[in-house]
Amino acid sequence: MVKGESTSDDVPNVDLSLVQGDPGFHLQRRLRLIPETGMGTARRAFIFAAVSWLPLAIWALVTGRAFSHGNPDDTLVAHFGIHARCLIAIPLMVVAEGVAQKLMPPLFRYFVESGIVTPETLPGFRDRLAAMARLRDRTLPWVVILAATMAWSTVGAVVERAEEMAWLNPGDDIGSITFGGWWFILVIRPLFTALLLVWLWRACLLFVLLCKLGRMPLALVPSHPDRVGGLSFVERLAFVFSPVAFAVSAVVAASFAHEVVYHGASAVQMKTLLVASAALISLVFLIPLLPLAVPLGALKRRAIFDYGSLVAHHDRLVHQRWILHRDIGTPDILDAPELGPVADIHAIYEAVRRMRSIPFSKLSIVAIVVPAAVPMLYVAAMQLPLSAVLGKVLKALV
Repeated sequence: MVKGESTSDDVPNVDLSLVQGDPGFHLQRRLRLIPETGMGTARRAFIFAAVSWLPLAIWALVTGRAFSHGNPDDTLVAHFGIHARCLIAIPLMVVAEGVAQKLMPPLFRYFVESGIVTPETLPGFRDRLAAMARLRDRTLPWVVILAATMAWSTVGAVVERAEEMAWLNPGDDIGSITFGGWWFILVIRPLFTALLLVWLWRACLLFVLLCKLGRMPLALVPSHPDRVGGLSFVERLAFVFSPVAFAVSAVVAASFAHEVVYHGASAVQMKTLLVASAALISLVFLIPLLPLAVPLGALKRRAIFDYGSLVAHHDRLVHQRWILHRDIGTPDILDAPELGPVADIHAIYEAVRRMRSIPFSKLSIVAIVVPAAVPMLYVAAMQLPLSAVLGKVLKALV
């Protein structure tokens, strides 16, 4: 690990959590869902899944709606979207909180440890992290999330007559809604929607923070071998959103799978929808990393000229001494050990020229695209040879 000039005492003061400290965290701690130490991630994931799914499953068993009820489409087993929400998406979005809590603080400390944030810019760095923490802890965004959740979960469920609601509400009026219908309206859909909106809010928080950091005078190195000025560690933030991308994709894919299995839809015909859904989910959770493209792009444009001038000056002196046989004295640039011979200084310029203007590599893309694509691939594999599907995916990634 490359150390900057900051002391070890500076580093602990730049910790930042995307989760710990927000209103949702404090509420769960008051309810003793989150222990005094740690996040209790596994326990909370199990509790949320059980609370959302078990009562509906017990009701379906008692009323005979679990496995057979008139037609195979009218059963709990048949409605993949409910299982995807309760048993996959909701637990995974809770797990993502644990991932964020473990992954983010070391990454922000590394801004200081790597020297990208210098002792001179450290106070400004701390101020920006503190401002993001204050924004994270505000109550107003959570009030908006709660209002949006209530609106979508109630009005949307009744008006849209969603597939998950149709079998729970045999009539057309509210009075005919069964216990299972009310449980879906009041528990399952609100819990899933709230968690999803909270994660979209956290993605916005990260986007705003990286915008602010991108406007700082970061000590980036144009010739750094990671090809992003030394910022390659930032792309690991994408792994925070990996469980969320899979969760959202699983719910969307479950809806497609239900259409394929019970309504005769063709996975081949809906391939455009599958690809577009995976692409949209991937884009949403890759966007938070994009603000760093601004300083990287500016750095590359400036470095191309700076290093181009350096190489030109070096090569011009070499040409005058060895081709034109002129006495040019002993310029320091020709004897500088950090530059070396012509081939070495050309390699430095080539490293600058090959800089990426966006902080993405295969690692960050795989961290988001693969979780978003896997559920869609499962739907495609229902009617397409799995080997052909995997072959196309591997060909695209390699």
